[in-house]
Amino acid sequence: MIDPDLLERLRGYDTPTLSNSLGGLTDRSKTEGFTRPPVHAIFPEMPPMVGYAVTLTIRSETPHATTDPAAPMAPLYDAVQRIEGPKIVVVQDLDGGAGCLWGEVNSSICLALGCEGVITDGLVRDLPDVEAIGFRYLAAGVGVARAYVEVVETGIPVEVGGARFEPGDLVHADRHGALIIPHGAAPGLPDAAEATIAKEGRMLEWVRSPEFDPAEIPARRVQH
Repeated sequence: MIDPDLLERLRGYDTPTLSNSLGGLTDRSKTEGFTRPPVHAIFPEMPPMVGYAVTLTIRSETPHATTDPAAPMAPLYDAVQRIEGPKIVVVQDLDGGAGCLWGEVNSSICLALGCEGVITDGLVRDLPDVEAIGFRYLAAGVGVARAYVEVVETGIPVEVGGARFEPGDLVHADRHGALIIPHGAAPGLPDAAEATIAKEGRMLEWVRSPEFDPAEIPARRVQH
């Protein structure tokens, strides 16, 4: 578990700033560790969320094999309760179906269990109601029906939006998308982010000043 105060500090930054600042803290490829379209923020005005990944897979096009109405979604709630601290549910849609696991009821339940939002390459619904309770949606799109949605597996690596999420990964997400923060990089990230902001600030101050000279752009870009 990471210091809660550190998690709160990370909430104060956007994902592009944190992504830019990870360079000196991890040897991860610059093309890995973040989501890509079509996964996007459904409520872009909501503030960033930070939490540990609760991972699961779903499908929704195949009729349920059980007659127990609670069985298809029950593994979701068990998975959420197995991880401590602030949580973000990360859901891989195996069949790209029309069914929505996420609506007002599941969002409210998971919010009560300590989840801040969901990241999924599937669909979500009940937008006004979910937005009102402050539950964040990052999804591939918006849908209408539950269809035959069911949880297939939990606590396993998943791939959502071009990123591979492991159970317990530290995730930061906002209107730009989601970023996986290596646990070992987290303690140094706020200071690195402040340095990034300062460097960019100096560059922008010059660009917007009377001293701006296009001939100096290459050299100053190297510096910043």
